[in-house]
Amino acid sequence: MAPKKKEYSFDLRETVIKHFLNGDYEHDIATKVIIPRNSVHYIIAKYKNTKCIGNIIGRGQKHKTSVHADRVIQRKIKVDRRKSASIVKVEIESELGIIISEQTVRRRLHESGFMGRVARRKPYVDKLNRGKRIEYANTYREKPIGYWNDVLWSDESKFNLFGSDGKVMV
Repeated sequence: MAPKKKEYSFDLRETVIKHFLNGDYEHDIATKVIIPRNSVHYIIAKYKNTKCIGNIIGRGQKHKTSVHADRVIQRKIKVDRRKSASIVKVEIESELGIIISEQTVRRRLHESGFMGRVARRKPYVDKLNRGKRIEYANTYREKPIGYWNDVLWSDESKFNLFGSDGKVMV
């Protein structure tokens, strides 16, 4: 089954209905407005049933979450940007008692402007370590160039102090 086409504008539908009320045939209306005869037929049929030219409001599936639940989801992510959708889903289900999917959580966050990003990789340096680093740099900054000839440089070793070095999404 082919996907449904985009709906026609209000002005075009209004023109079709005016021609219909003037007594024109569907075939003549289709040639005047340059749209398929079937489309003209459906526009007229809809007008006969509803006496309305505009779109019917409230079509489509309704949101499973309320405005309150959407705000709770936003608040949870604002507090901790590294929370995954699955964790937020479990918390929402336990707190509010509504069953939602992880994809619903992601949709609500996208609607409110939160997009997934790769977290910036930088080590945590507190005030104590910052002072120690400056002291270390100042100590060795004054050493002469010849001092470094006696320093033994070993092979590199990699240590992960703060979790994985892979991508972290926030």
